[in-house]
Amino acid sequence: MTIPNSLRARRYQVIPLPFMPFSGTGGEALNDNGAVAGGIANPDGSVSLATWADGVLTDLGTPPGVPHQDFDRPRVFGMNRAGAIVGTVHTAAGDLPSRWFIYERGCFTVLPLPDPTDLGGGAIGINSRGEVVGYHHTARNTQIGWSWRDGRYTRLPVAGINTVALGINSSGAIIGNRSLGLARRLLAGEVFDKGERGYVLDRGTVRFLPGFVYAINDLGEAAGGSRTRGNSLATVFRGGRSSVIVNSPSYAVGINGATEVVGFYQPAGHAHRRLFMWSDDCGALDLTPAGYRRAEAAAINNRGDVLGFGETLAGRSEYFLLTPAEDGVLAPAALLGTPAAP
Repeated sequence: MTIPNSLRARRYQVIPLPFMPFSGTGGEALNDNGAVAGGIANPDGSVSLATWADGVLTDLGTPPGVPHQDFDRPRVFGMNRAGAIVGTVHTAAGDLPSRWFIYERGCFTVLPLPDPTDLGGGAIGINSRGEVVGYHHTARNTQIGWSWRDGRYTRLPVAGINTVALGINSSGAIIGNRSLGLARRLLAGEVFDKGERGYVLDRGTVRFLPGFVYAINDLGEAAGGSRTRGNSLATVFRGGRSSVIVNSPSYAVGINGATEVVGFYQPAGHAHRRLFMWSDDCGALDLTPAGYRRAEAAAINNRGDVLGFGETLAGRSEYFLLTPAEDGVLAPAALLGTPAAP
C-alpha cells in the first residue's frame, strides 16, 4: 500500500500521560481542547480524578461521600469541550454498587441509581449541552440505556433485553448497542457479544444498524464494527450505509468532525494489536508509536489529537497522546499484513 502524498508530511508528537495504567483505571476521555481526564495515584496510595492539558496535571480530588482512601477505581468515559467529565466510581471495599458521576465547574455530583435495587452502571457520554448518556444493571442483571437531562433519567425507547447508550452528539443524537441475549460487561472494557447490534436514536426515531457502534460525531456519523465470517471489522456508518474500513480483525472506537476514525487492528501473523487512523482520502494507516509492543486508540478529537494506550517494550502499561506537529517523531505508515479495504 502506498501512502498518499497528502499524509507524507503529517507527523505526530508522542506524549506519555501520567494516568494510572488502564489495567486498573486511567485517562480515557479526550475533549476538543486537547485535555485528557483520568485517575492518578497519589504518594499516600490514594487515587484522585485529574486532568492533563498542555503539560499541566490538575488534581480534581474525589467525589463527596467516598472516603479518599477508598476511591481506588474511577473510570472516566467522557468529557465535553467545557471540561465537564462523566464516569463511574468504584470503592476498594466494594460495598456499594458502581455509581456514575459528573464533574463540572469544580464540583462532583454522584447521581442516584434509577432504581434502589440496581446493581450499578456507568455514565459513558456527555455532549456540549451537558446531556449525559449511560446504562444501568437492573436487579435481574439486565442492562438498560438511559439519558440524563435537566436532573432526571429517561429510559431510551430501544427494544432489547440489554441496551447501552455510549455516545451523544451536540444535537442530541444518541448511539449505543442492544442485544436480545445476555451481554458481557462494558465497564471491564470487554467487546460486545456476537448478538450486539448498534442503533442511532435521533429526535425520537430509532434506526438500527447492521453492526455495533462506539462513537458518533456531530454529523451523525458513527464508528464501530461489523461481523464478517466470524471476525469483527472496523466500520463507519453514515447516510444509511455502512463501510468496512479495515480488512483484518479490528474495531473503530472514535470519530471526529472531519470523519477521521481511530481504533485498533490485529495484523495477520502478529501477536499484538496496533493503532490505526482512517480518513476518506487516505484510507487506514498505522499510527503505533515506536517503543510500544501493542497500542490501541481510545478517542480522537476535532483537532486531530489521538488518545491511546498500550504496553511499552519494557512491559509498562501507559496512556499516551498523539498530537499533530510538523517536527513530530511519528509518521503514518502502511498497515501491517492487512489488505486494503474497498
